[in-house]
Amino acid sequence: MAKTDSNGLGEPLHDPPQGDTKVDIVFVHGLHGDRIKTWTSEPTRKNPSVFWPKDLLPIRCTTARILSFGYNASAAHFYPLFGPGKVPPTTTIDDHSTALLDSLIGLRTRTETNDRPIIFVAHSLGGLVCANAISKQHGTETAEKALVGKVRGMIFLGTPFAGSEKASWALIGTQFLSLFSSTNEEKIGDLEKRSKMLIDINNNFLQVIKERDRIGPWIEVACYFEEIPTKAAGFSIGFIVDRASATLPGIVPLSIQEDHSDMCKFEDEYRSGFISISNKLSQWIQALDKKAEDHGGKQGGITIGPTSLGAISNNHGVVSAVITSTATDGNRIVGSQKITIIGDSAKDIADKLVRLEDGHSSSGNDN
Repeated sequence: MAKTDSNGLGEPLHDPPQGDTKVDIVFVHGLHGDRIKTWTSEPTRKNPSVFWPKDLLPIRCTTARILSFGYNASAAHFYPLFGPGKVPPTTTIDDHSTALLDSLIGLRTRTETNDRPIIFVAHSLGGLVCANAISKQHGTETAEKALVGKVRGMIFLGTPFAGSEKASWALIGTQFLSLFSSTNEEKIGDLEKRSKMLIDINNNFLQVIKERDRIGPWIEVACYFEEIPTKAAGFSIGFIVDRASATLPGIVPLSIQEDHSDMCKFEDEYRSGFISISNKLSQWIQALDKKAEDHGGKQGGITIGPTSLGAISNNHGVVSAVITSTATDGNRIVGSQKITIIGDSAKDIADKLVRLEDGHSSSGNDN
């Protein structure tokens, strides 16, 4: 591999012909990481070093362009641990999230691939860089907002989602410091004060996931946790991100039988962690293909969002439903619109909704 800059996306690790490519898979490393070394196993007597996003994954995800993003992942950019005198005050996780989006927008614009779905694979605090990127407030017509709308999947490897308790984030901060430094002079109270941005990212990301679940397109999420405690200088420092902290509400946690640093490194395709992650990515890509085929076959259609009619009895008022249409000129409804349907009862309104949906589906299939 030619020498490349450690920051940014660099050259694609796998780049099939454009007509064959279905998705962009983007790897994002974590604290004190590197766009190549984070994902590379150490050489052994039996195996050379393996950079699995380049050496193994293309075999399983043949239709994916595979990218790896690098940035200066200092601990002070997540927790300003060493004081403003040592780290420029403008260098924060926000800057890394912005750089990630800008790098992807630049590449996808140059290669005319802006419509391609995106899946992120992130290790440790790199997951918060991705979560922050998609949950930041973007203008309604910006390239950033358009790119975020193309995100279809996120795999988190040991990413902390510690909720809204400052103490929990502070404890995770001390574990990260123990991993990368033999001395730790930071006090829990100081770390608590410096955790506000991470708490905000956690809360905002959960809101985005819920919103996308509600209005679509939804984002597939998988969370993996480390099974083995980390050792440093021969002593166990415990789990850097334990199972509870590495899991989002409503997501079934998955495990990798390694410690925090090695849970993102696989020396061959037979490792259970690689099998699980590559299977997940393959399934998501196949689901994207199926959605594209269904959409193409229907030539547009109409989807009626959820309505709460079951609890309404003897309704003589108005019930509204969100109706999304992709059929050009489908009753002149394109995009998302709110339509008011008036009926004599909840059953009457429900029947009218069904007839409306059936009518548009038939119209779309006749094209």
